[in-house]
Amino acid sequence: MMRSIGRLTGIVALSVAALLAWPAPAALAQAANSVLLFSPPIPLGDSIWMAQKKGYFKDEKLDVTIKWWSSGTAAMQTFQSGKDGQRGFGDFNTGGDLPAVNFWQATNGEFAVIAAIERDGDGYNVIAKSAIKTAQDLKGRTIATRTGSTAAWFVSEYLKMNKMSEKDVTIKNLEPQIMPSALDRGDIDAFFIWEPYGSQSLKISGDRVHRLSNGGSYFSGYYLIGTWKWYLRDNMDATARLLKALDKGRVFAEANKQEVLDFARTEFSMQDVDPVATQWGFNKRVIGLDKTVWDDFQRLAVWMKEQGLATREFDPKSFFDPRPLQAALPGRVAPEFLK
Repeated sequence: MMRSIGRLTGIVALSVAALLAWPAPAALAQAANSVLLFSPPIPLGDSIWMAQKKGYFKDEKLDVTIKWWSSGTAAMQTFQSGKDGQRGFGDFNTGGDLPAVNFWQATNGEFAVIAAIERDGDGYNVIAKSAIKTAQDLKGRTIATRTGSTAAWFVSEYLKMNKMSEKDVTIKNLEPQIMPSALDRGDIDAFFIWEPYGSQSLKISGDRVHRLSNGGSYFSGYYLIGTWKWYLRDNMDATARLLKALDKGRVFAEANKQEVLDFARTEFSMQDVDPVATQWGFNKRVIGLDKTVWDDFQRLAVWMKEQGLATREFDPKSFFDPRPLQAALPGRVAPEFLK
């Protein structure tokens, strides 16, 4: 699931061994309380990082193996098809909002989100030429985003709240990593994307560009954890304990920035942890299903329908399964999810 998991590029420099090494067969055995979690190594998931580092999974009597995927797409493909064609390789997967809904659609509703791990809008930026001072100055201009991603939803919400629409601009679909250079060359006038590309653009172009806005006032992007519905039927208690461990990781990550940075250095062989430090400040760690989640996904569903991305009617009662969270952390489940 992407979030756009494209944030991964440029944020995390992984060692080849950390990316490619499969866990040993013994670690993959699905014994009682043994869990295989798929996750891209991005700082949106620092609650996962700290749950692993501080032993919170073990405290909940869970033997958790985390497969750090370099690509959210590769993780989701394996989660869907299984390893060597065997379905069920992987118990939990993490990723973004739009990719999660797309996966739920593609699997005919067999997948369910059990909690939001993190949400934020501040990590999404509008970077524009310095001459563009207001949203209205974008009229008739060429802007870039990654179509089909959460950033494209940001474009729509930003334009709508500034009394404009996609018809007022020309939208280019570009890969995030080339947006800063495209803006620097003048191929585009602005771009909408997640960090670290906004910060990179400011470094490359200096005062010729500026941060026109961020997503905080317009929308929230999400980082979610989900699983197969058939897995939940047999592993409800283990799933609840996993969420308890993640919540302990959330509390620790919020209070211990340096330990999060140290984990990035040691686990992923990162030399420059500045992007992780920046995202640490943006992260709004949730481990919950609150009313904001409910409302935001209703809005996302409307946008997907408008954009022709919905292949089935969005059903929050099918997409979300609050039961393990209700068992583990009942105060984290809004009434909307329980009706």
